[in-house]
Amino acid sequence: MRDRHPRLTTLDSNGRPVPDIAGQHAELDEALMLTRLAELEVKRLQLSLIKAARRAHMTTKQRGRPLGLGSRQGILDRERALERELDAASKYVPVHALDDQPVPVELGPAAVRDIAEDLVAHWNELLTDDGEGEDSWMADLTLKLRDLKRLGVVDLTGTDVAAIVGLVRLVVEEIDDQSAATGQPGAATSGAQAVLERARCLNHQHARSRRDGMHPEASGQAPKIP
Repeated sequence: MRDRHPRLTTLDSNGRPVPDIAGQHAELDEALMLTRLAELEVKRLQLSLIKAARRAHMTTKQRGRPLGLGSRQGILDRERALERELDAASKYVPVHALDDQPVPVELGPAAVRDIAEDLVAHWNELLTDDGEGEDSWMADLTLKLRDLKRLGVVDLTGTDVAAIVGLVRLVVEEIDDQSAATGQPGAATSGAQAVLERARCLNHQHARSRRDGMHPEASGQAPKIP
């Protein structure tokens, strides 16, 4: 922006242009657009660096310190916020417009719960991040399922399903990041590998339902689960 509009560097302390460019609205419009594009590029860069730091097996403290964030959840919230802002920008809509439609989940509640319980049952055979004093997302998934069982919840609500789907996605991402960082396979046994693939299936179907904006019942097709 400064290269294309060098005279704009002479704005006063309140952001007012000096008299010789006061009437150049087109120039100011383009300069403001360039600053907006630069802001988006910084957000894209920060998002890619956050993901790279996770793949590089940096601890929560190491990842969060440069961003002024002190918790795993805080880093995740920043990552999600950046993804939402960039997604909205790519669609030329405000961020809140992304929430206009509910996010459907193709698999039924029972299938979603089964996948989550299978993941927890194979925890020791899956490569999760439970070192460096950081709890794995698998621990959060375990607590969620334990709370549902303790409360005697049989029929999951839409909120429960969405929470479980989100945690399963984070567990799979965590396993993939750990595998990339250590060079070890994500699953140590064939049984654990099968469970991991079912979890990936859940993630893929969930992502597709977000794009299509359609429940499986509306399509007239029954969901397929390996």
